[in-house]
Amino acid sequence: MKTPHLLITSAGRRAKLVDYFVRDWTTGRVSTADCNPLAAALYMTEHHYIVPKIDEVDYIDHLLRLCQTEKVTAILSLIDPELGLLAEATERFQAIGVTVIVSSHEACQLCFDKYAMYEYCLSRGIAHAQTYHSIESFREALALSEIKLPVFVKPRSGSASIEVRRVETLAEVEQLFAKNSGLIVQELLVGQELGVDAYVDLISGKVTSIFIKEKLMMRAGETDKSRSVVREDVFELVEQVLEHSGLVGPLDFDLFDVDGTLYLSEINPRFGGGYPHAYECGVNFPAQLFRNLQHEINPPHIGNYTSDLYMLKHDTMTLVSAAALQQMKR
Repeated sequence: MKTPHLLITSAGRRAKLVDYFVRDWTTGRVSTADCNPLAAALYMTEHHYIVPKIDEVDYIDHLLRLCQTEKVTAILSLIDPELGLLAEATERFQAIGVTVIVSSHEACQLCFDKYAMYEYCLSRGIAHAQTYHSIESFREALALSEIKLPVFVKPRSGSASIEVRRVETLAEVEQLFAKNSGLIVQELLVGQELGVDAYVDLISGKVTSIFIKEKLMMRAGETDKSRSVVREDVFELVEQVLEHSGLVGPLDFDLFDVDGTLYLSEINPRFGGGYPHAYECGVNFPAQLFRNLQHEINPPHIGNYTSDLYMLKHDTMTLVSAAALQQMKR
């Protein structure tokens, strides 16, 4: 069996996450790639590579050549826009012996399309914020008192909380839709926001880990401070959502607890920005991923962590010489 060599693409700022992989993959190799030589997470691994931007036409071809040259056995992206690209190219990577750690293309698209996710939840009986994909449907619902202001307006497809805003008036909603038709309007949910990290085994397709945190403070779209909690109702909801969903590997959920009712907000089919809280509480996705790539099934350990542990993110830094940057080539 080949020694696993994982390539983490679009590594960006996720230095702590990459460090976890390096720490746990003691009998494997972990490398990083990014289009920006100043991406901090690049320098958490001994071998790192500069690659084209994901929207360049030769991006996938470049990754395929890199994987062959460096004997990569698995590839994992840390950003939403790249997941669909990798999912579409899965067979090309498999042909050269590379496992793409990504959900099916259909499952990825479901997560990226927030209105499609709303319709999916309705069909499964899962509580979700009322959502409208056109200004006409929102006006009608407002007139019928099916929804009230203020509301959230956000891109139908988007990530990292970009262009998500609370809107107080109908006039402002209309102005936003006049500038951009690719928006949705969502009911404003008032309650405790929960972040959930889940792992679905790549071989068995079963949920093996679920970690829950109460979000206490956000920063740039990511959880900055949080508290670990154990809740059976959340475990049950996540397993219900994931059943027959086609989602696998590391996943990130956003939920709201509104007076005891759990609402699904979003699913990101990748590592979430708050995952370090789960890892430090003993919920080890890198180790589970390593076992899967060794053709081993992970046994379920749902809820096997300590509650009431707080995560407090803080700054650190990495210094890189100009000479080292000059040596890095595509």
